[in-house]
Amino acid sequence: MTDPNGPSAGVPPILSVATLRWMAALLLACKVVLWLSAGPFMDETYYWIWGQHPALSYFDHPPLSAWLQGVSAQIFGWNTLGLRVMVMLSVVGDVAFLYLFARKLAPERSEQYFWLSLVLFLSTPIFFSMTGPALPDHMLILCSLGSCYFFYSFFDKWRADAPASYGALYLGALFLGLAVLSKYNGAFLGLGVALFIVISRRYRPLLKQPQLYLAAAISLVLQTPVIVWNVSERFASYDFILQGRHQGISSASVGVVGFFLGAIVFLSPFLLPLVMRFIRAPWKKSEQRPLGFEHLVFLVSTVTMFVVSFFTTVLFHWNLVAYVAMLPFLALYLRSKRLVIAQAVFGGLFLLGTIFNYAVLPVMSVFANGDEASSWVYDWNAVATHVQTAEQSHPAQFIAGSDYTVASLLAFALKDKDVTSLSQATDEYDYWFNSAAHAGQNAIVVADSWRNLTPYMSSRFKTLTLVETVPILRFGKLLNSVQIYYGEGFQGN
Repeated sequence: MTDPNGPSAGVPPILSVATLRWMAALLLACKVVLWLSAGPFMDETYYWIWGQHPALSYFDHPPLSAWLQGVSAQIFGWNTLGLRVMVMLSVVGDVAFLYLFARKLAPERSEQYFWLSLVLFLSTPIFFSMTGPALPDHMLILCSLGSCYFFYSFFDKWRADAPASYGALYLGALFLGLAVLSKYNGAFLGLGVALFIVISRRYRPLLKQPQLYLAAAISLVLQTPVIVWNVSERFASYDFILQGRHQGISSASVGVVGFFLGAIVFLSPFLLPLVMRFIRAPWKKSEQRPLGFEHLVFLVSTVTMFVVSFFTTVLFHWNLVAYVAMLPFLALYLRSKRLVIAQAVFGGLFLLGTIFNYAVLPVMSVFANGDEASSWVYDWNAVATHVQTAEQSHPAQFIAGSDYTVASLLAFALKDKDVTSLSQATDEYDYWFNSAAHAGQNAIVVADSWRNLTPYMSSRFKTLTLVETVPILRFGKLLNSVQIYYGEGFQGN
C-alpha cells in the first residue's frame, strides 16, 4: 500500500515547511476565533440538550456525541467552552492522525507531507464547517480518520507479506464502530472496507481468518445501544433516517445538480483536481497507485449519495465519510504550489466569511431578510432574560418553544434542560416530555419569525396570550422577532 513512486515523487517540495506552518497557523487561528466568538448554533444546542437526558440512543442520530456533551456539561458547565470543547479535542485528534499518516505515506518527507495535509484539512470548507459547531460530524471525522489509519496500517503490512498486525485490525474496527456510533453514515466506511477485502485477490484470504470476524464483531457490538433503543421504540430512528427526513424534489436534475454544486463549494474548486487524481489513480498505469480501501470507501459513499440525489435533497455533509477517506492521501497528488496557495486563500476567505456571518452579522441580512440558521445564533441570552421576567408576572409550570430549534436555543440560554418543544412534528423532545403529566398546567411559550405558533400549538391551551415581542437587532438590522406567550390550561393529550 506504500506509494510505489516513493515520497519524493508523491510529495514534491512545492512549498517550504516554514511557509506551510504559517498557513496552517493562520487558518487555525481563524478556527479558534470562530469557536470562541460565534453564538450557539441551533443544532448544537439541540444535541447539547440530548446530553442532559442520558439515553441508549436518540431519535435523530446515534448517541456518542450526546454522551460526550453530557460529560462536558458536568466538567465545564453550560457555556460556549463546554458546548465546543469536545470539538476542540476532536480536532487535536484529527491532527494527530494526519501526522501518523504522514509518517507512513511519506517517511522521507513526513514533516512536509503532514503540514500539507494539515493545510488541506484546515482550508477545506466541509472539514472546518463540520469541526466548528458541536455537531455529531466532528466525532464522525475523528473516528473515521482513526479507523482509516489503523486499517491502512494493517493492509500495508499484509500487502508486504509482513507478519499480520491484528492489533491494528482490531483498532480499525473499534474506531469504525465509534464512527457509526457518531452518525449512521459511518457505515459507508465499513462497507468500503468489506468490499475491498472481497474484490482484492491479495486480501481475499482474510475471509478465512477468524480475526477478521472478531474485528467485525467489535464494530457490531458497539452498536448495541442503538439497536436496543430502536427495538424498544419500533425502529423510530432507522425509519427517520431512511424515510422520515427525506422530502421529494421537483425533478431529479434539481437533486443531482444540488449534490454536485454542494461538493464543489464545500470541497472548493481548487481541490477538485486532487480529487480527480485520487479517483483515477488506481486505474491509470502512469500513476502506479494500487487500488486501496480508501478508493472504495469514497466510491461506495459517493455513488450512494449520487443515487439518493435523484429522489431527495442531499445535504453537502452526507458524503462526509468519502471525503475523510481520501483526505490523508491527497497530498500524494499535489504538483502545484499555486494550487495549495489558492486552496488556502479560498478556505481562509470562507472561514473569515463564516466568522462574520455567525459572530458579527448574518451575511444574508445585508441583502434580504436573512436566513434562519444564521439569525438564530444571536441574542438568546437576552431572550432568556425576557422569559425570566415574564415568569415573574405569569406563573408557569413549564417553558416551551414552538419547535426543537427554538426550544433548544432557549434551553441552553436558560440553562434549563426541561424546556420542551410543542411542534407537531416528531423530535427528541417527544421522548422526554410527558404531556399527560402536565395537563391543566400553565406555560411560557416562545415562538419567533421563523417558527411561528401553529393552530395545532394554540389548540393545546385553553387560552394563549401574547406577553411581549422581543426584536433581535444587529447594527440596526432586524434579524428575528421573538414572541413570548402565556398559555393557560395545557391540554395534555
